[in-house]
Amino acid sequence: MASDDRLGWDAVSLAGRGIAAYAAAQIWMLRVGKSAADPMRIAELIEGFGSAVEQLPDLWSRFDSGRMSEVDLVAQLTEIVESLEAWPVDDI
Repeated sequence: MASDDRLGWDAVSLAGRGIAAYAAAQIWMLRVGKSAADPMRIAELIEGFGSAVEQLPDLWSRFDSGRMSEVDLVAQLTEIVESLEAWPVDDI
């Protein structure tokens, strides 16, 4: 995304935020998640996180092929990034 001249800085910023949120989730998992008392809840959280991340290649593909506008890409990317930034929830 960062090198694609079809996208504005808002999309580039979201990509950066997404990378930071992904890294923060990995650190949380190593420091907190692996030692959590409820392994089934951790599995659910990881599944939800993975589902959000798995949407990204399809979003990019639809934008890259012209089936999605930049406005729609940014809107959907914003939703995904905000959910990644809010992860994990506090109910483990």
